[in-house]
Amino acid sequence: MTKNNDAGPPADLQRHPGGLAGERARDALPAPSLHPAYRPDIDGLRAIAVGSVVIFHAFPAWFEGGFIGVDIFFVISGYLISLILFKNLEHGRFSLADFYVRRVRRIFPALMTVMSLCLVAGWFVLFADEYKQLGKHLFGGSSFISNFLFWRESGYFDNSAETKPLLHLWSLAIEEQFYLFWPLLLALVYKRRWGFLRIMGVIGLVSFGINLYLIGQDQSAAFYSPLARFWELMIGGALAYLHLHRQDLIGRHQNLQSWLGLALLVAGFALLDGQRAFPGWWALLPAVGAFLLLSAGPQAWFNRRVLASRGMVGVGLISYPLYLWHWPLLAFATIIEGQSAPPSWRAAAVGGALLLSWLTYRCIERPLRHSGHRRTVLVLLAINVMVGLGGMAIYFKGGFEERGINQKLDYLGRSDLFEGSRNSDGSCERNNGMAGVDEEVCLSNSAAPRTLFVGDSHVMALHSAIFSGDINMPAMMVAGHACRVYPNLPYTPTHLLRWANNCTAIANEAIAAARRLPSIQTVVISAAYPREDLAQGSEYQQGGRTLSKREAFLSGYGALIEAFQKAGKRVVFVPDVPYLKLDPHACVSRFGDGQARECGYTEAEHHALRQQYDAAVAELQRQHPQVAFFDPQPLFCQQGKCMAKRGDAYLYNDNQHISLSASRLLLEQMHARGLLPAMAAVP
Repeated sequence: MTKNNDAGPPADLQRHPGGLAGERARDALPAPSLHPAYRPDIDGLRAIAVGSVVIFHAFPAWFEGGFIGVDIFFVISGYLISLILFKNLEHGRFSLADFYVRRVRRIFPALMTVMSLCLVAGWFVLFADEYKQLGKHLFGGSSFISNFLFWRESGYFDNSAETKPLLHLWSLAIEEQFYLFWPLLLALVYKRRWGFLRIMGVIGLVSFGINLYLIGQDQSAAFYSPLARFWELMIGGALAYLHLHRQDLIGRHQNLQSWLGLALLVAGFALLDGQRAFPGWWALLPAVGAFLLLSAGPQAWFNRRVLASRGMVGVGLISYPLYLWHWPLLAFATIIEGQSAPPSWRAAAVGGALLLSWLTYRCIERPLRHSGHRRTVLVLLAINVMVGLGGMAIYFKGGFEERGINQKLDYLGRSDLFEGSRNSDGSCERNNGMAGVDEEVCLSNSAAPRTLFVGDSHVMALHSAIFSGDINMPAMMVAGHACRVYPNLPYTPTHLLRWANNCTAIANEAIAAARRLPSIQTVVISAAYPREDLAQGSEYQQGGRTLSKREAFLSGYGALIEAFQKAGKRVVFVPDVPYLKLDPHACVSRFGDGQARECGYTEAEHHALRQQYDAAVAELQRQHPQVAFFDPQPLFCQQGKCMAKRGDAYLYNDNQHISLSASRLLLEQMHARGLLPAMAAVP
């Protein structure tokens, strides 16, 4: 998850006596529902799922495959929800209102508790940009659209998953979206007397096909889209139907099913990690494993002796609040620490989550779930609306910039001025007739640009003062996120991320723009420096041989430079800026005065990190003596130290992309040295 890989909330509706699955007509609700008998082994399976997720989030290096707990939860949820719906429909006692009232009673008490406290904690802990994002996530959590919000956020500049306290609500949103359409569809199927299994089979196959398609096109979409996840809930739904009507198909080899299901889960935990294309085919391991353990029934030896044991059931009973609590505690620990929290903090967060989960279960969840008053449901709905509206207010107020904590971070805590300069806005098409290519970021402020900026997100940052209007210069930018703009070196894209799949085409589009627009006098090339060992093999081949990263650097940039020179353009190459050790947000003490930690490298550390890159740049300069090379380091490093701030202004947006202030300084310095055309009014 990026890195980006998180588990979903426990499936609901099965619980120990005193919980939801044991509710009866005594709840004084209209149209009483039929509920399945309590199975303690399902709580034990929940314990495996939530335990794997918590361990993975707290100590990912220990349990890299723990994220598949979400898939276990989806199957459990599909099974239990469908079992209740089938029984109610077949007994003529289905009530949509009753169904949703029970969902509110089950889901909202713990959820509203956690979200409300996150809102309050954020006021004191988060900078404005962080609090603004939390506000958006609060609204997403209350309206159950979190998965769509996180899907849209999963871009190149998305902040780390570990700093989003409500990221884990994405899968709760998928379950709620399932709850919205599934009862209505089943009611229609039952009324028309269509086959339940046939319908579930069609939905499951289509959803699984979408999952396989998206995993090769957009892994974020495959992960967050309900269309790519519903097949797991359908597996549980199919088991519910078989449980009611075809026990002969699932009850013959209970112990074998149980052990085989366990083996599939163990295989999933052992084989999966963040490098796999997930969900895809790999998700069959936890989904089928959960299906087999559920189908084995409560009498299978492993289910009876292990899953139904007292400790496993105890964890299973608090699995839902435990899921809700553990991630915000870990996220706030990371935010406060400024980087991955030390193991002692993470262990404390897990311990705190266990305690809070037990208290939430005993003091909030169970009492409200058993309340027979309709007023309880109305109050819970009202709190949900208030939390959502509060989140919207936080978002539209920009995270409440007037809070004192924001003064510590200068403008970075108030607004993201870099945001617009890293996304196409249609200006190249309007001003210059360029249709563009996939993944290209193209910006233009003139029909006759004099300067063309080419590279990756680092050239976007360099160009940002022009985009903002701080620098008055007719210019165009053609760039791609995380792109090596090598026009002569095609490669095989992975499509695991939404960027860096079309870099060769973007490089050639930049060359075509330079040729097509005679107004362009100067081309500025800049990009992130490769931090790996440049002697290692790259993704590029030439003449049937894999190029090293150094060879690709020299060949690719050499071809780019030569193409612009042949088009009659002056070329300026800007080596990459020094990096920070940490994001500026992590450099400031949130609870005290002054700077909490040193974010800048010393010049000696900086040169040691870039030794191979600097040598490659020197060789590129030797091979292309007509190119002007502008080294930005003196503006960032002075008296043996590379700085995060210059005066009161931060030089960085994060640990490597320069700020608007730094962009202005660099462009002014380049102009003063005669490396850029004379500044002029934008036509």
